[in-house]
Formats: sequence, C-alpha cells, structure tokens
Amino acid sequence: MKESAEQLQVCPHCGTSLEEDRYVLRGDGTCRCEHCYFADTYLDGVVESIDTAYLVTLEAFVTAIDAREHEVGNHSLRVTEFSLVIGKAYGLRGRGLVDLYCGALLHDLGKIGVPDSVLLKAGPLTPEEQAVMQKHPEIGYGIIGRIGYFKKAAEIIRTHHEHFDGSGYPRGLKGDDIPVGARIFAVADALDALTVTRPYHLALSLDDATDVIVAASGSIYDPSVIEAFIRASGELKDYIGRIFITVNQASGERPGPTV
Repeated sequence: MKESAEQLQVCPHCGTSLEEDRYVLRGDGTCRCEHCYFADTYLDGVVESIDTAYLVTLEAFVTAIDAREHEVGNHSLRVTEFSLVIGKAYGLRGRGLVDLYCGALLHDLGKIGVPDSVLLKAGPLTPEEQAVMQKHPEIGYGIIGRIGYFKKAAEIIRTHHEHFDGSGYPRGLKGDDIPVGARIFAVADALDALTVTRPYHLALSLDDATDVIVAASGSIYDPSVIEAFIRASGELKDYIGRIFITVNQASGERPGPTV
C-alpha cells in the first residue's frame, strides 16, 4: 500500500529524515529515501564487493562534500546512479562498476580544498576564481589517489572535467586518453545539472536534456558513451520521474517536473 504524505517525513525503510521532503516512489507503491532506493535498485553486487573500511571512507567523504557545497539534495548520489545506469548500458561489469561507483561518488572531493569565497560565491566567478576552482580535480586526486584501492577511481576524479575533443581541464586530455569512467561520468553529471532546478535555471525534461547532451557528442562527450546513454534513456527517465516527488506533491499541493 502506498504510504501517505504524513508518513513521508522519514524513510519507511531506514527511518532517516527525508532531505528537503524528497523521496522515491517505487513501482510497488512504497517509498524510500534516495539512498535506500538507490541501494535496493542499483547496488546489488557493487557495494558488497567493497571492503567495509573503504565503504565507510566513501560515505564519510560524500557527507563532507555535499555538506560543504550545499548541493541540491544528494547530488553525489544521483550522479552516481546515473553513471551506473549508463555504465551498465556501455558494458561495464564487475570491478569496472565498482571503480565507477567510487569515482562518481567522490568526483568533487577536491572542492574540500577550494576556499569558501570561491566555492560558495553566488555570482559568476572571475577568471582568477575560475582558475582556483579548476584545481579541484587535481586536489581530489591528491587526496584519494594515495589509497591503492581507489587508484582507478582517483583517475576518474582527476579527469571528470576533461572533454572528448581536448577542450576540458585540468590537462586537456582527449579521446581514449580520458578514462572510460570519466567519459561516462561526464554525461551523467550533465544530465543531473540539466534536470535539477537550480537558482540559475529551471529543470529540463529528460527529452530536452538529452537533446542538449547529444548535441555535444564528439566535442564534450564520447559518442560511444552517448549511444549507451540513449539506450539507457528509458531507465533514466523512470528514475528521474520518481526522484523528484515530494511530500507536497503527494498531497497535491505542488506539481513535479516534466520528465
């Protein structure tokens, strides 16, 4: 039976408070917080293969990142889910998915080293501030790359702002010189940025976001990853349609985004 809006103040599965009144409505009509839904639906065989000590490290870093940046509810979690869906469609399996999971979760780890005056600035960054911000991939790599288990994840962190045509940063890598996990993550990150309402733009529908992303195939994004993204579009649309349901929506007080 579907839970009532009053029951959605906490996750019925784990009991944690629902951030910003957000939850995921599952196909059977029951609800979960984003973390529980994500774990139940996508992490079978991925998290189980990560040693508990490393898993605790991951979770601690993720909490610190999202708290520091004041991101739009569970950004790290959403973009990781998108990455895994696209990664599976691309053909990644086993340890490849584990590395993608870790790298996606910790992609903005380096922002811990960016001054608040730059990281939290409301307006456009100056060229000097932009240069400071663009150091965060290398900072993140320096933090996590020392742990052998996270070696490939660290490379994803280091290269997640590289572009397929070489126009990205920090090293201007292009094509296959960019790790496949970072090429997959780049599409997932763009999808999240485009489909979440932020102070500077309203959320796009998945179809409109797809048009924007596909238009950059071969320049910003790897065409082979774009093909996987398109194959995964049905599953992504289903997830996006569920993740933005809120308590007020459930009671009919506020419409949700178009997917």
